[in-house]
Amino acid sequence: MMRLPPIVVAVVAAACSHGPPPDFAPDPGLVAQIREIRMATGTQACPGETFGASYTAVLNDGALVPFENRYDSKHPPRLHVNFLERASNQATPLEGGGWAAEPDALASGITGFQLTASLRAKPSITTSTTLTPDYACMPHAFGFRGAGAGAAGPQVTVRVGILRSPFYQRLMIVGVEVEDAPPFYVFADANTVPPSDWVVIEARGSRGARGADGETGTRGAPGASGCPGGTGGPGGNGGNGGPGGYGGRGGQITIVAPSEEPFLAGLVDARTPGGEGGVGGAGGKGGAGGVGGEPTTPSNTACTKGNAGPPGRPGVRGVDGRDGQAGGRPQILTVGGRDLWGNRAPPALVDLINYRGGARR
Repeated sequence: MMRLPPIVVAVVAAACSHGPPPDFAPDPGLVAQIREIRMATGTQACPGETFGASYTAVLNDGALVPFENRYDSKHPPRLHVNFLERASNQATPLEGGGWAAEPDALASGITGFQLTASLRAKPSITTSTTLTPDYACMPHAFGFRGAGAGAAGPQVTVRVGILRSPFYQRLMIVGVEVEDAPPFYVFADANTVPPSDWVVIEARGSRGARGADGETGTRGAPGASGCPGGTGGPGGNGGNGGPGGYGGRGGQITIVAPSEEPFLAGLVDARTPGGEGGVGGAGGKGGAGGVGGEPTTPSNTACTKGNAGPPGRPGVRGVDGRDGQAGGRPQILTVGGRDLWGNRAPPALVDLINYRGGARR
């Protein structure tokens, strides 16, 4: 049997003891004393980010017992986070008690991040909390390219408006549609957004195709046999590399803003550069010179093998393609009411459009 070195054995043992075993369960006597679970976490969470949480059991006598997120087989904890059933429609439970917030801001726009934790051994013992969405971490610079070498940039539609949610009196929403792909949305507190060029949208043409490589030159003909042998023929020159293709033309960006607040179109920094020219193809290698001719009488010292022929010249690298032309200036449309969000608005956005309540803060 193969034996592992001591260091490897230690690493394997540490990896295996990272979490509690599957049959690890709380003491029934302790479970019977638990009257409440408390969950402590931050008050806000940003879509797409992870955040921690801690959990504590409150016993009948008021004593507090924490749910540990580490496990030591020699000193097992009285309670472990694995004893909890955690659930949320707006976040994913992580190992160790933490959570990963749903990246789609629409998921928490109306509800916030609602978290629930229940004791598996006693499901009636449960707790829940709601975190306010904080959109400060969301990206607001996006770049798109045309599909295929030398293709024009995509058609992009950007919709900008301000709605209200249970958490924000003025909720900035930017919807981005690229060609036929489903739209995605960026949220922000409208009170923190600068007056212009807040969202950067780039619709760039594709890079031009790479030029074809030149062919390798042919090998020179072998020298004739003789006394001495003949010199080999010169190798053929390598072919020149092909030119790179032209970069694609920049795309087209359409900005749709509400007729009541047309200045919101200025929040979009629309860029439509052409694609970079393709790289020229590499020149082909020069062909090898032909081998020298064989001596007809090897025993005669005057009869020697001929010299090899000179190699061919390598081909010249192809020229790079020209950069594509920039796309046209962005088109700005102002519309009113529900027309702002188009006919592809998902249900979660419709809920925000229809929301008429006040913000909690």
